[in-house]
Amino acid sequence: MKTADRESSQPPFWDLRYDREDALFGREPSAFVMQHAGQIPTGAEVLELGAGEGRTLLALAQEREIRGTGVDFSKEAIATARRRATKADLDVSFDVLDVRDWTPDRSWDIVIVSFLQLLPEERRALFALVRTVLRRGGWVFGQWFRPEHLNGNYDRVGPNRLDRMVAVGELRRAFSAFDPLDVSAADVHLDEGRLHGFAATAHLIARHPS
Repeated sequence: MKTADRESSQPPFWDLRYDREDALFGREPSAFVMQHAGQIPTGAEVLELGAGEGRTLLALAQEREIRGTGVDFSKEAIATARRRATKADLDVSFDVLDVRDWTPDRSWDIVIVSFLQLLPEERRALFALVRTVLRRGGWVFGQWFRPEHLNGNYDRVGPNRLDRMVAVGELRRAFSAFDPLDVSAADVHLDEGRLHGFAATAHLIARHPS
């Protein structure tokens, strides 16, 4: 797939943002994912798409003893994630890959997508990728900004364009064959480094039909 031409859609844009001493999105894991971590079996194989500096996968490896795989197109983010995994001696691998043109040859028990900001046509491919790599009976956990974030009484965090937002209905259509399927609109206070403030989000929790 041809990647988007926008500067913010290219690895160099994010390499510059991740090239800093303090963690770009903080060191604490995704609060949304950790809220549902009890559904992740101990020792499960977990894939995170757009893993950044690895904060969520590393926390799951410590708390749930998962075997993790994280991918991100920022080499700076992945370098940091690898250093942290090595220092903590955790069974998590990180690779510099662009999910928009990645074709993996294996599957996972759990797939996580947290604020991966893609354009509409790229999201369709992302959702297809998730459906393909998730094992039967496996779970997907996803969180995005939804369109209301741009017009409501929310803090100006995250993307500022409508085409980066994900509507609840879009997620329901993409994962309509999954059962159970829990898609909800959630107004949350984010405290994830530079993602700090009140936000309109869409949450996805779905199980691949077994």
